Amino acid sequence: MTIKGSCLCGGVQFEIDAARSLTFCHCSNCRKLSGAAFASYVHVDADKFRLVSGEELIQRFESAPGSFRNFCRVCSSTVPGKAAYLKTVSIPAGLFDDDPGVRPKLHVFVSAKAPWWEITDSLPQHDKWVPGFAPPSQE
Repeated sequence: MTIKGSCLCGGVQFEIDAARSLTFCHCSNCRKLSGAAFASYVHVDADKFRLVSGEELIQRFESAPGSFRNFCRVCSSTVPGKAAYLKTVSIPAGLFDDDPGVRPKLHVFVSAKAPWWEITDSLPQHDKWVPGFAPPSQE
């Protein structure tokens, strides 16, 4: 089953075959980019992700040394991106038009969470990176 998604203006469209996980990131970059207490990402194996349209609309910027974010140059939505050191694509969960088929799995960077936000669920919490998923420079 194909699962579809798009940015706000619909210019960037993608589809996936299956998702691996859905995570909540509380780092300051994700909070500021999302304008919320945390960002929600669906992670997909790169070979199960397809950009259907809008490649020419995608711009990227370095949000932290070695960390790049993609966004739509028309509507400014953060759009799917792949870190060079990972085999997965990270997709802002709010971009999905269909149910991605996964539910929240864990919280990362809880050491940087907004002081006004209380995590009340029982999902695993990681102060920083999930072990095995940090950039090589952070291990």
